[in-house]
Amino acid sequence: MSLGSWRAVLRIARRDALRAKGRSALIVAMIAIPVLGMSAADVTWRSVQLDTDETISRSMGTADAWVQDVGGGIGGSAMPGGIRQTPDATEYRPAGMDTSGRPPASRSAVAMPEPDPATTEPPRDPGASIPGVTERLTDRHSFAAVSTAHGRTSAQIREFDYAEPLAKGMVFQRKGRAPATADEVVVTEALRKTAGYRVGGQLVELSTGRTFRIVGTVDLPNSLNDQTVIARPGSMLDTMRGLPGTARIPPTEDRMLVRVPGGVSWSEVLEANKQGVVVKSAHVLAHPPAASQVPRFDSPQQWIDSRELRLAGIGLGLGLLEMVLLAGPAFAVGARRKRRELGLIGVAGGSRRHIGGVVLAGGVVLGAVGAIVGTGLGLIAAAALRGWFAERSGKILGRYDAHAVELLGIGAVGVAVGVAAALIPAWLAAREDIAASLTGRRGVRGSSRVLPTVGTAVTALGVAVAMFGSGAPNDEVILAGVVLAELGLVACCPALIGATAKLGRFLPLSPRLALRDAARSRTRSAPAVAAVMAAVAGSVVIAVLWQSETQDNRNRYRAGGPANHVLIGFPGRTPSYGSPFEEPPLTQAQAQEARRTVEDLLPATKGSTLGVPKGACTPDGSCVDFRPEKLPEFLCPMETGRPMTDDERMHLIGDPRCSSGHGGYFMSVVGDAEALRRLTGANDPRAADVLSRGGIVLFEPGYVAPDGTVAVRALEGGRPEYPPGMAGGPEHAVSQPAVPEPVHRVPAVEIRAPFPPGVMFLSSEAARTIGARVEPAGLVYDAGEPPSDAKVQALEDRMAKISGQSFVFVERGFQGKDDARMLLLAVFALVVTVGASGVATGLALADSQKDLATLGSVGAPPGVRRRLSAFQSGVIAFLGTVLGLGAGLLAGVVVRRGQRSSVWDAMPDVAKRDLHAPETVIPWAQMGVALVVLPLLAALLAALLTRSRAMVRGRTA
Repeated sequence: MSLGSWRAVLRIARRDALRAKGRSALIVAMIAIPVLGMSAADVTWRSVQLDTDETISRSMGTADAWVQDVGGGIGGSAMPGGIRQTPDATEYRPAGMDTSGRPPASRSAVAMPEPDPATTEPPRDPGASIPGVTERLTDRHSFAAVSTAHGRTSAQIREFDYAEPLAKGMVFQRKGRAPATADEVVVTEALRKTAGYRVGGQLVELSTGRTFRIVGTVDLPNSLNDQTVIARPGSMLDTMRGLPGTARIPPTEDRMLVRVPGGVSWSEVLEANKQGVVVKSAHVLAHPPAASQVPRFDSPQQWIDSRELRLAGIGLGLGLLEMVLLAGPAFAVGARRKRRELGLIGVAGGSRRHIGGVVLAGGVVLGAVGAIVGTGLGLIAAAALRGWFAERSGKILGRYDAHAVELLGIGAVGVAVGVAAALIPAWLAAREDIAASLTGRRGVRGSSRVLPTVGTAVTALGVAVAMFGSGAPNDEVILAGVVLAELGLVACCPALIGATAKLGRFLPLSPRLALRDAARSRTRSAPAVAAVMAAVAGSVVIAVLWQSETQDNRNRYRAGGPANHVLIGFPGRTPSYGSPFEEPPLTQAQAQEARRTVEDLLPATKGSTLGVPKGACTPDGSCVDFRPEKLPEFLCPMETGRPMTDDERMHLIGDPRCSSGHGGYFMSVVGDAEALRRLTGANDPRAADVLSRGGIVLFEPGYVAPDGTVAVRALEGGRPEYPPGMAGGPEHAVSQPAVPEPVHRVPAVEIRAPFPPGVMFLSSEAARTIGARVEPAGLVYDAGEPPSDAKVQALEDRMAKISGQSFVFVERGFQGKDDARMLLLAVFALVVTVGASGVATGLALADSQKDLATLGSVGAPPGVRRRLSAFQSGVIAFLGTVLGLGAGLLAGVVVRRGQRSSVWDAMPDVAKRDLHAPETVIPWAQMGVALVVLPLLAALLAALLTRSRAMVRGRTA
């Protein structure tokens, strides 16, 4: 057609859209809903992805770099060979560590020895590793106990003058102001909420007893959930570090912001790495080095990033397919409603090309309007949901980042989808008989016998292709297979509707009429079913991926005990690793006081006392330690003393004989069967039996001999129970006779406990048999339900008065955090599913108004018409939901299978140790809800929107 013809058909399409406002609004909504979701997702995603300047501002303010000494600050012996780091400083490892096949060590995973105040050299100045530093600002972190409105809690203590220009952007002030004096602090909003603080109130640092005034609240933009107290430099940590005994604080993590004219180059970062200093440089972040200059890291984050890129590509392809399927029924119904107008164009001399052009122009006009409306609403939605996403993800979003080019592209996709969806209706309208169009007679057409056969074959082919692609893995093949499967299901829709209509003979009048009408008007019903299918399929894919990711995180979670159990321990008195043993033994009176305290604060709990076996100590500080002996065949080859090569050691990493599964807070525990159950979650009758006979329960294989006993060796000269110079040292040592026998055989049993506390669990009689005395070391309780933060803080406060080194641990179970990206996709899928289902069924219902008018003219009461409308919409929504569940399940399963093939199967075996393979979780509950709720919702809306009064329509001649 000529340009003038296109102007004419566009004017006709515009006038027709204005004349049929209701139908046009539904079509616009069908296009606008996906565009809304895509534009809101684009803006939110861009806001989540911080720009380089935002990343720099949040991590180092206006400084040129931050530096941290991780290699020599503790006597210069932690990493004497220097380190290797990534350009963004998120990971580093010792320079000599082999990178071939070994999992990388993150910053939190690098083992750092405990400092000894007597031998530790003063910390080095990390800023000295960078030449040309003109300005510095320290940022020190540690932990300490602080008072709360309910008792006490542990909080991060941070000495940082964030009001300095060098730190601008690292901390967001919510209320009040920054600390100005040494007795002022600010707290994060997360800590304020849990601790019950208020601006102007007081906070006590409990190790020193110093009182600080709270002058404001802040947010840490990348860590909204952190519970942190921020004070001025030198006002808290140095005073706390100088305290003796139990009041000593953990080692501080010290960073330094530095100003360097000209910035810090990558070569200067590498030079600092040789001195054991990690550097995060603004210049390097803005100008990343070439890959050849970066140390090789086999990082799980790289696998995660590549997986997300693959998911984004597959999601984009499925999203475009969903948009086409959603818009298709809109234009199909619109073309059917305009048959008479199109026939008049033919009578007036218009060619078939002009008739098709009018329908196609409607796609352009309504597609453009839908794109504009959807984009505008998407921008508003992205702005309105910023706070909600920040709260759910624990991070403040970056600046509102709307990329005009991307939004124009999304709008263009909306227009293109409108045109593509109008192509087939335009082609059919151009082939329509003009006389039939003017009379409005449709007739009844039989369904094609070939189409369902072809659709079934295409569906089967798509499933096979998708499964093959997920095993390869190949994202393009996966996407092609899923698209083929969905198109095959679309082709099967008319036949499926016809088969469903045969069930009408067994139903009452209204559902029978609804089924038969759906089968008679398959050109109206099938596109609507396909639209609902596409919307539901998208939601199911998101649900599968979300729940599977959550399950992966749950598998990685390591619980400290049974759900809702409360453990109170006194680590200064128990033989746990790293304990200073600075307090004298807990007395029975103190243990009873602790029990009364717990039962007073948590009246519904039932608890048990835990003890530890203590050996004899001599005045020189040498104590007896008790360890079970492994059977010879279960000894790790590395324990035999035989020289081994590095390759032999590597092969033993996954050997169960060389892995230690014990953890928790105690190496050995003394208690009864109830204490064992409460502490470990084990309810094994064999364990209860052996404890009643004065035996021992072991949590690892290889200790119990065939005769049902275990050898427990008393090791002389172990770690001193009370080191010299500390409270409770040799001058307080308990004088006991030497152990008469170095080895004792005790009845024993091996069990698999869900939460093993250590190596062995002894009965009191077994402790006496091996020559140990039992000292109270803790309490364990069944809480029934997790106590509130206020209860825990009160409990910590009461326990601290009994023992300065007490701790309270509550196992609340896995607490999944919502990822902003998955939340974004889930909200988008929900909006599209509900909106598309309603609009698709609404379009089909609008096309059936003549049938409803006919019912009214023959005397059908309003109830029949309402029920007919409800069942028509319900049938369409139900069939679409069933097909969508199947299509979405296929897509979700193959995508997860592809993730496993590309991530898990590609990982070296060493990296898989102690990890769970990715699982595919089918959201059966959500699928069941969708199968029931969506059809009911569609039926309810249709019934409510159907007019009670019959509309009298003139006869079309």
